[in-house]
Amino acid sequence: MKQVTRTSYTASQILMEIILDHGTSPDAFEELTGVHHSRISDLDGWIPMASFVRLWELAIDATGDPALALRLRKETGMRSIHFVVQLAMHGSTLSDALFHFNKYSRLLSETDKMELSGHGDLIGLTYTNTSPYQVRWLPEHHFSFGLELGRSLVDGRYDPVCVSFQHADPGYKEAYEEIFKAPVLFQQPENSIVFRKNDLLQPIATRDPYLQKVLMNYAELSMGKTHAPESLQKKIKSYIISSLPNGETTLEAAASEMNMARSTLYRQLIMEGTSFRDILLKTRQDLAKNNLRNGMTNSQVAYLLGFSEPSAFQRAFKRWYNISPGEYRKSIQGSINYTRG
Repeated sequence: MKQVTRTSYTASQILMEIILDHGTSPDAFEELTGVHHSRISDLDGWIPMASFVRLWELAIDATGDPALALRLRKETGMRSIHFVVQLAMHGSTLSDALFHFNKYSRLLSETDKMELSGHGDLIGLTYTNTSPYQVRWLPEHHFSFGLELGRSLVDGRYDPVCVSFQHADPGYKEAYEEIFKAPVLFQQPENSIVFRKNDLLQPIATRDPYLQKVLMNYAELSMGKTHAPESLQKKIKSYIISSLPNGETTLEAAASEMNMARSTLYRQLIMEGTSFRDILLKTRQDLAKNNLRNGMTNSQVAYLLGFSEPSAFQRAFKRWYNISPGEYRKSIQGSINYTRG
């Protein structure tokens, strides 16, 4: 049975409003997304990642703004935010806010992973989405939303040193400059944003320690109730998706990442009726189709899937599906245009 990955309804309500306001009927909305519009008002609810990505696609198509993910929170403000974000807003400093957001981020999404790292006077935050839906809108929205939120909480400067994205330059440089006010790099090994440590030590004057404690207790309770430990295969799939662009996707590296001996990991996978090679192949195949469906070029997909060059990816895709990437694009273009019409 195929596992359905989910994310919270947090941004879904705003995207739904945009889609409906631009003329889509509630019935058509449900048909296009697979979600009844009334459910999205439940901010503690969950939505399949496939439906969430479809919401972004429809909202961008409706507005005609390819940079919508960057501009969304600047235009709509802080309404419709998850309680984990509210918890972070009541931290003592921006650094404390990032720590608490990172700690409870699994309550917002089953597929988002955040990692904090320090390098001298700098602090970096890396974002990885471990689902097959590798679209640029997700890291764009996370980073721009975090900046808008941080700037609303402190009086001093809160601009990053630099921002990196895995996707290629989509062609709206002015939007990136407007939001980030820092150098932006594309086709990088990871999605990351780097801050000055001193900027993150700015106090949040409007914090409410009592409210933060209440929200933290609720977060701890929610973590215990709704999130069982990740399965071994899901952990491996997450590792594969994050490691493919770096070309280090091996059984040995996966075992090291999970603090296991190679032989132990190999035996456990055999007992579950699979292997590292099988999981790697299936993950690559799923990512290939989804990335092509989301408009990526052969070069971009080849990079994200860890191929040495586009031609190697093209040969592999043809072997997997008996159709070339270009032919696959043509086969789905008609259905995409039909649903948009």
